[in-house]
Amino acid sequence: MAAHLHRNIFSSHPIFDILDNMTLSGNRQRAALGIFLLLFGAALVTDHVVAAWALRCRVQVLDLVVGILNPIGSGITLLIACAALAVLARRLRRLWLQDAAWLAALAFVSAGAVEFTLKHLVGRPRPDAAMATAGLLGPSFAADIDSFPSGHATSVFAVAAVFATYYPRLRWPLYGLAAAIALGRVYLERHYLSDIIAGAALGLTVAVRLYRYRLIVPGRMILERAVDRSA
Repeated sequence: MAAHLHRNIFSSHPIFDILDNMTLSGNRQRAALGIFLLLFGAALVTDHVVAAWALRCRVQVLDLVVGILNPIGSGITLLIACAALAVLARRLRRLWLQDAAWLAALAFVSAGAVEFTLKHLVGRPRPDAAMATAGLLGPSFAADIDSFPSGHATSVFAVAAVFATYYPRLRWPLYGLAAAIALGRVYLERHYLSDIIAGAALGLTVAVRLYRYRLIVPGRMILERAVDRSA
């Protein structure tokens, strides 16, 4: 009963509706990949144009907004926030929130590991780096040669996707906030548009896959036992 209810609640989210359709049709899966490649390709072509435009659009209000939002996606800020939220939710016996927070933390770590590996394999200079026009340099751990994909975009979209799954009514504010944080990295000349598109796609994909493989995270069994008792 618990597994059935758990599956029904999650499958109501648009992301998983789309994924269900993709598993039934290879054409849909190829179409989704095609859309991503189209967007990513367009971003690659316009990366430097968008970066130059963002530089010209510097205003005090945007400086303030981006300055407030940027730390949310920095370092392990979201990981700490998710872990703290999970602990608080456990104390308050908010099992659904606890489950969401732990899965979001797992998505953050998993997506971050992939992102970290990719960015040091690709070796793309950041827009504000001295070698910004050098193109892809290949494997590197040098400073500012780690633009692709965006770590901010990867982490915020991975976490947003998890919470949007548990709380569908909040999905658009969550994705809107994630997009604002990611675009702020273009505004700050720390990433190109293609970097954040790739990062967002990576974060979303990891979040979806974690749910699809039914990974057991702390709190999941607690949640299912609670549902069993209420059935």
